[in-house]
Amino acid sequence: MSTVSVCFTNFGPYHLARLRALARRLEARGDRLIAYEVAGSERTYPWERRHLDEPFAWVTLFPDRVLESIPPADCRRAMVEALVRDRPDMIGIVGYARPESMAAVRWAARSRRPSILMSESQEIDRPRTWWKEMAKARRVRHFTSALVGGDSHRDYLVRLGMPFDRIAMGYNAVDNDHFAREARKWREAPTGREGLPDRPYFLSVCRFVPEKNLVRLVEAFARYRREAAVDRSWDLVLCGDGPGRDQVEAAVDASGFGEAIHRPGFLQVDDLPRWYANAGAFVLPSLMEPWGLVANEAAASSLPLLISQRAGCSGTLVPEPPGTTGYTFDPADLDDLTTALARVAGASDEDRTAMGRRASEVVSQWGPDRFAEGVVEAIRLAAGRRRGSRSVSASAPR
Repeated sequence: MSTVSVCFTNFGPYHLARLRALARRLEARGDRLIAYEVAGSERTYPWERRHLDEPFAWVTLFPDRVLESIPPADCRRAMVEALVRDRPDMIGIVGYARPESMAAVRWAARSRRPSILMSESQEIDRPRTWWKEMAKARRVRHFTSALVGGDSHRDYLVRLGMPFDRIAMGYNAVDNDHFAREARKWREAPTGREGLPDRPYFLSVCRFVPEKNLVRLVEAFARYRREAAVDRSWDLVLCGDGPGRDQVEAAVDASGFGEAIHRPGFLQVDDLPRWYANAGAFVLPSLMEPWGLVANEAAASSLPLLISQRAGCSGTLVPEPPGTTGYTFDPADLDDLTTALARVAGASDEDRTAMGRRASEVVSQWGPDRFAEGVVEAIRLAAGRRRGSRSVSASAPR
């Protein structure tokens, strides 16, 4: 039996869905999974989680502390102590920036264990400087193989020095079945729209921070409302919260359509499906978005998608030709964003239903089971490079 380990900073609902699928896949081949999280909670994403009878060993390094309050040295020390205690045969590590991530990959190198880099970074996410890219490239070289979300993430890792043939796909996944099931339930419920806007609405779900581009979305929505027929115009729902709340509120006040812009706040995973179920379309307007898992949730809920061209998910979830599952747009172009809103709102009910159905079909290929397949593929790629490593190579699928 081989022991596979995976480390995240803090388990949210989509982490748990992935880990459950991976644990079942590993168990079927006689292996086990240890899942590490650094802290029991974090301020950025205040998720509520339920500890079920999990098919993996759940280890929290700092169960009673908030992630943002833990010094880097403590993260490094606790991660190494856990690995020395558990002695996993390989480890999947999120990114190369967090202190516990680099401590884990160094431990793997010293212990001659394969390490898998789990990454969703794109070259277009932010301006790049040569010396920072050199530092990243040195860090990437420590990893044996990688698991990424899509082509843009793979291309960036190749640029940083990871060989193309050691990169597997499937990292970005949510519990598609949960969102599909709950959306159907709320659409069929007699009271499913109670407390929601009376009009059809665009839905956006994200943190209120500048890179999510919500101020421009509000401006584009106001322009759309000024140009739309009054009796057929949609509302806008902004789910979320964050440090940019005041700027969003100011944009709403200045829009002239404050009564049509609804802000229900940060919603837990069990509260979101009702909003997805009754939306007319989903909008992700981000200026910088490594992936955008909320778009997976919306697609699983059978919504048409309006996705920023800078979102890592755009090429996967909004394939050509335009209108297949929705539309992409330039998030810095107010006219382009306004046109996208008007285009989907002006489509027939039949066309929007067809776009939503196709979106659910596309995202169904990229759920938790695909994540599990991707990890197993990355294990195989790592084992192929490091023949003679511990038993993980013997149990890797051929």
